[in-house]
Amino acid sequence: MPDRRRAWAKALFFAAPDSASRGACADALEGLRACVDADKRIGNLLSDPSVPKTAKVQVLTAAYGGTGPGAVVFERFCALIVDKGRIPLLPQIARAFGEFRDADEGIARLEIEAARAMADEALQRIALAWTKYSGAKTTSASVRVTPALIAGYRLRAGSLRIDYSIAGRLERIRRELARPLGKSASAGSPGGVARGEG
Repeated sequence: MPDRRRAWAKALFFAAPDSASRGACADALEGLRACVDADKRIGNLLSDPSVPKTAKVQVLTAAYGGTGPGAVVFERFCALIVDKGRIPLLPQIARAFGEFRDADEGIARLEIEAARAMADEALQRIALAWTKYSGAKTTSASVRVTPALIAGYRLRAGSLRIDYSIAGRLERIRRELARPLGKSASAGSPGGVARGEG
């Protein structure tokens, strides 16, 4: 079954006439996603069958905040989304559109979960190392502090996760100790564990 979310995002991405328009579309989609998450009334309005489609399109297109060819493309996109009943897919479409844009511009997105606040210098070192590892032109890194990690950090880029935290190491040791004797797998290295999420 085709992934409709990526299909809608891809269609908008290639319909946008230039890089600036794609950036404006990305901002508009992300803004809509954030608004729906923050205010349930907006989500209720967009899903209410008694609200005219034209009103829903106006709400969606207002997020673009600009004029020109890109605004026309975004308005047509919103009209189709409303007409085809795909409004509930907007958060996933926004995410997929961002991925298309990042790939086009050579941007790697890295989420860092750290046990404590990170110094700017440490963040820059990790971002630079990830840029070299991923082959991207640059890395945009975000940090979230999670004291439960005890020490260290976790990295996430798309479906790839790498765990260099003390909490992760303790969990791996706990799983090893819980295995029946004689069936223990290799304990592995004391470093991080990388895995993909399918």
